Amino acid sequence: MQKLAVLALVLAITAAKFVDTHTSLAQINADPFGHVVLSAIKAHLLAQTPANEVNMLLNGVGAGIVQDQNDHDHAFELDTTTNNRIVEDLEKEILYHQNQIASNTQLRDDTIEALAVSEEDIRVTIADIANNEATYAREEATRNQQHETFVAKVAAIDDVIDAIDEAAKLIQHLSLGASFAQLKSKYDTLHKKLSDNTSHSALLQPVITALTELATHGVNQKALTKIAQLLSEIRQQLVSEKAAKTDVEERQAAHWAEFSVHLANEHTRLVERKAQLEVQIQEQKDTIEDAQSWIEFHTLELENSEERLAGQQAWYAVQSQIYETQTAEREAQQEIVDRLQEHISEKLSTTAQFIASRN
Repeated sequence: MQKLAVLALVLAITAAKFVDTHTSLAQINADPFGHVVLSAIKAHLLAQTPANEVNMLLNGVGAGIVQDQNDHDHAFELDTTTNNRIVEDLEKEILYHQNQIASNTQLRDDTIEALAVSEEDIRVTIADIANNEATYAREEATRNQQHETFVAKVAAIDDVIDAIDEAAKLIQHLSLGASFAQLKSKYDTLHKKLSDNTSHSALLQPVITALTELATHGVNQKALTKIAQLLSEIRQQLVSEKAAKTDVEERQAAHWAEFSVHLANEHTRLVERKAQLEVQIQEQKDTIEDAQSWIEFHTLELENSEERLAGQQAWYAVQSQIYETQTAEREAQQEIVDRLQEHISEKLSTTAQFIASRN
């Protein structure tokens, strides 16, 4: 409103060039500044000061207006320079915080995705460890069972071989002339041992039958030779069977030794992988937490910088308004001085009469 009033005054003073002196002076007197100047001129006229001193007064007032405007221009120029620097710095701050928010948001989101992958990896790794341990336990139990079976079967074979060897000795004694009656107790023990065997009953049945016939029909060299040959063949079969089972046992033991090492190495690798993933997951969680903290920090700093920028811009807008208003006021004041100088130089008598007549 003040600016509009000043502009209206300027227009009014300009239009006054085309009206009579009395009207022009009345318009000047209506202005507060014009009223003060006219009062000063009136004081000079009452003191009968020469006209040139009145002009000097007006020149001094005009020079003061010019000096005030120059000072105001300089101050506003400094304000503008300072404002531009502050605005530029704040805009840089805003851009920096925006970039930090964007980069930390990207880091957080990328790490969240990576964390999901790591958590799936460790889930699979934990399952693999469980499978590895279950496989080891299962295969170890199988291997132990195989070994126990081997030991039991070899012991059974050894028992049969021992029995065959006892039978061979019995036949040898009979062949050398010992009577059946002398060996009857050994025969009965051996016969019972062979008859009670369940692991090789089919293999031993011909021997049992031959010994039974020997006891029933009496001892003869031909029968003894046949039994001795039968015992030798059976013993060879038992030795071959034991060798075959031993070979299987050794191969199974070698396979388990190799496979158990593989499982142990795999278990070590998986456990180390799990430990690495645990560290990686914790680091990723820390990264996400740190990134979120930085996002929140830079968001607050961004809001602060934006508020400061808005405040600075508002301050400069006020300073600009003040500058424009005061500049317009000084232009109006200078116009008044110029009009008064014109009236005094061209129409001194009329001007003096108007000044003398005003309150």
